[in-house]
Amino acid sequence: MNIKIPLLPISALLFYLLILILWIVRIIPDYTAILQFLEGLYNSYGLLGLFIASFLEGVVYLGLYFPGSVIIALSVILSNGSFLELLIISLIVALALTLTSIINYLLGKSISKKKVKENKKFSKGIIFSIIHPNVLAFYFFNLGIKKNGFWKVLFVPLLMIPYGLLIGYLIYSVKPLVERAIESPILMISIILIWFIIAFIFDNRKD
Repeated sequence: MNIKIPLLPISALLFYLLILILWIVRIIPDYTAILQFLEGLYNSYGLLGLFIASFLEGVVYLGLYFPGSVIIALSVILSNGSFLELLIISLIVALALTLTSIINYLLGKSISKKKVKENKKFSKGIIFSIIHPNVLAFYFFNLGIKKNGFWKVLFVPLLMIPYGLLIGYLIYSVKPLVERAIESPILMISIILIWFIIAFIFDNRKD
């Protein structure tokens, strides 16, 4: 039996664990320092700061270091919770993540030497990938490596805007708990492990 191991989730997990180690030994600025930096961007530049934070988190691998989701949550918490404000936040985040999806695809394509045939089993992965900017980043990075599926970038704003509105309302309704939970190491590791399990199942299931 030929078992396929999905290497991309493993590389993401190893990279994130490396970041945690570098944080602990204080070789790089830790989570708190980066969060303060991103909060400063948002406090100083408002929606432009939100765009920058979302963009930084949306870049493959780099996004594991920048907790942009906290700034997205913060923008929701500081809003008045109206449909218009949540829609504006969703539009800005969707725009940033659409641009980073294109960048991630091109980055993946640049390191790939050959084209891989379209994998229909993975065609619905775009729906799962929008649960977190980091997952979305690796999804399009993987498509770039395979050199197919670029057209799926069109679904990013179409899915991200209604998803952002839904999450925005949920965050606003439980805002005292949000900043304690989102982007914690346990949460991020759990997301990557779930991604690995799903990728492993899809890669090894029989047609």
